[in-house]
Parts: sequence; C-alpha cells; structure tokens
Amino acid sequence: MFTRRPFFLIILPFCLAAAGLIFPGQVKAASGQAPTVEWSCTPDKGEARCVVQTRDAGYICTGWIESREGGSDVFLARMDRKGNRLWQKVFKGNGYSCGYCVKEVRGGGFIIVGDTKSLNGYDHDVYVVRTDEKGELLWEQNFGGRYCDYAWSVQQTKDGGFILAGGTESFGAGIYDVYLIKLDSAGKKLWEKTYGGKGSDCGYAVLEVDDGGYLIAGNAESFGNGNPDVYLLRTDGNGQLIWQKTYGGRGSDYGWSLAPSRDGGYVIAGEKEVTGGQGGILMPYLVGVDRDGNLLWEKTYGNGKAGSAYAVRKTRDGGYILAGKKESAEGDYDTWVVKTGKDGDPVWEKTIAGAGCSSGYSILQSKDGGYVVAGRKGMSKDAGSEVLLLKLKGTGTLTTSLLLLTGAGAALAGLALIFTLKRKGAKNCG
Repeated sequence: MFTRRPFFLIILPFCLAAAGLIFPGQVKAASGQAPTVEWSCTPDKGEARCVVQTRDAGYICTGWIESREGGSDVFLARMDRKGNRLWQKVFKGNGYSCGYCVKEVRGGGFIIVGDTKSLNGYDHDVYVVRTDEKGELLWEQNFGGRYCDYAWSVQQTKDGGFILAGGTESFGAGIYDVYLIKLDSAGKKLWEKTYGGKGSDCGYAVLEVDDGGYLIAGNAESFGNGNPDVYLLRTDGNGQLIWQKTYGGRGSDYGWSLAPSRDGGYVIAGEKEVTGGQGGILMPYLVGVDRDGNLLWEKTYGNGKAGSAYAVRKTRDGGYILAGKKESAEGDYDTWVVKTGKDGDPVWEKTIAGAGCSSGYSILQSKDGGYVVAGRKGMSKDAGSEVLLLKLKGTGTLTTSLLLLTGAGAALAGLALIFTLKRKGAKNCG
C-alpha cells in the first residue's frame, strides 16, 4: 500500500507531472479556512499506519519502528487525548514486521493485523496480535502459504470474532488475490476465501454490513480496463461472492480506504491516473457509490499536483475527511488533509511539510470535533522517516458563498491555505 507494498503496486513516477498543470474534470482547491495544528509528535523512526480513538477519548496507534536487531517491529502505542504517550509495546513477529490496522475490541484490549517475515524464507505471512487493555500479549497468529501474504484491515464482527482483508500470493487464481480470513474470538481460523482473476488483485479495507456480510475495497488488474482499477466486492457472511464492481478510467487507479456514507452507500479513497497535455500523474481520488456498488460520483483533488488519498472517514456533518500525500514545490511529498461535503466537493485543504516524503496514512474525527492523523514525517534525504501523529483543531470553516456557486460535480474556486508544521512545533510523545 505504501513504502513496503509489493512490486506490482508501485505507482507511476510523479515526475511525469508538470508544475501547475490543470487536468479536465479535476476538483479545484478548496477555499474554506483550514484548521491549525493543535499538537504533533514524532516519537521514533518508522511509520504510523493506523490510529483509532478509544472509548476514553484517548488514542491507540500501530505501525512499524526500527528494530534494534535490524529490520522493523510492530509497535502499539497508547496516547491520552492530548497526544501524550502513556505506554508503548513492541511485537517482533519473525522480523521485518509491520502493523497496518488496529481496532479496540469490545470487552477490552486491542487487535492488530499486518505482516511478518515467513519462517520458511524471505516471503511474508499475515501477522495477527491480540492484546489486553494495557498492551500485554494475549495471543498471536500467522497465516499464509509458501509466498507473500498480507493483512491490511481488520474489523471485529458481530459474533465477537474478526474479519481480515488483504492480499495473497500463495493462494487463488492469479499473481495476487484478495484474501479474506474469518477468525473466532480466540484467533482460530474458521475459513478463508480468495477473490480475483489472473492478474494482481488485493483488498485493503473491509467492513461488516448490516446483514452480516462483508464489503472489501482494493485494487484489481483482472477486471475492468486492464490496468489496475478500484475494486469493490460484496460477500455474504460465509464469504461467498454476491457482486463485484470496478471503478476508474483507462489509466491505473487504486482504492486504499473504505467508509460508509450517511445515505447508506459508501465512499472509497485512493488514486486516479489523470492525463493531460504533458502526460499523466496519480492524483487523490474519492468515489461515491450506493449500497449496491453503483457509481454515484467521483472526484479528484490536488490542483494539478500528484498525490494520494490513503484514508477516508465520514464526519459528523455528513461529509468526509481524507488524508494522504501531495506533491510539494520541491518535488517531494507533504502530508495532505482535505475536508469535503457529502458529495465530495472540498471545503478546506491543508498540507504539513516534512523533509523528503511525508504522508498521512490514517485519519479520524475526534470526539471534540478535531482531526487526528497518523503517518510518516520525512527526514533529510536517505535518513528515512519518523512516526507522525498530529491533531488538527476542529475549526475548519466552509465558504458558503462559494458553495452556492457550484453545481453537482463542479470545481470549487479559490486557493488552498497552506500551513507548514515546523519541526520546533513537534513534541516527543514520550
């Protein structure tokens, strides 16, 4: 999905873009006032991949940090509502491990899914860690086969078990297939399913729907236009396929995150290849569909700059909040956040600079109305990245007069207000 995703998902070079290029159909920069940074912290070298708010209004975060033995370890960090770290636990797996998703479990504790090095070679297996409320290990499990297998998303199901979505090279019909695993509450595998064709197909986000079935979003090369397309599939409670859909254009399009909408449908965030007179680039992309997967609308963002939308969540006003990355003037990437209305039209946009490549991989609206982002903060060239956690105040505003000038799917006018989070404003979460 990000720096460590498999070779077949490497995005097209952003150097194809020309500075200031405007592409047809693109949503222009928002004109609302973006909120300021309330707090931020960069506690370790590594990356934060997922953050969720806990029932006590604090936060739990996972990702990877550098291991003392080399490679990477999964971390689980607990913060209070002001971002102060209360504790942190490390899980090594079999080495070169990463946590991609964490959820608070009903009844207490947390579950993490990700990947770890296989004991049988240099490939990777699905890695699942279950802890108590203090981060102490209750159980851990590995799943997979002879080749590379990953889990990128987890949800606790209504029966108290868990559903995992990811990608598998070991099983299925193609190079990679969407991998869906159902576990009971103790981590025992109840069943596993694969979906896809002869190409590379992966699932990056999973939701349990009201009837007990599942909705998985990701990418598919096997269907659609031949290049990767955004992929959405619906199963019943036993993993049997009900329908599948693809979205995008003739270029390469990717789906990374899935969220419900207020009207009973869903939104998928990702990247869309947009082509203009000077070539094509990947840009942040948001797709709105109804409950049966029928396309309602689609939007791209970035004002001619390359970027990605790695995370989307519904906000309490019926709109959406997205996080990802956006190309900077220096040719690197900055952490990028955009607030939209219910139809994807932007309300405000914000970038937070680092050195090198920075990005937001996860976002949520906090109970006080702010927004918390987890990701990576780039360091000087060849120095890697730091775990990034930051909170934006919930004070972003909408320019109503400009919204009244826009029709369905039209671009908002104006300029994006760009705020830079200087390093001196960051705190160490310890």
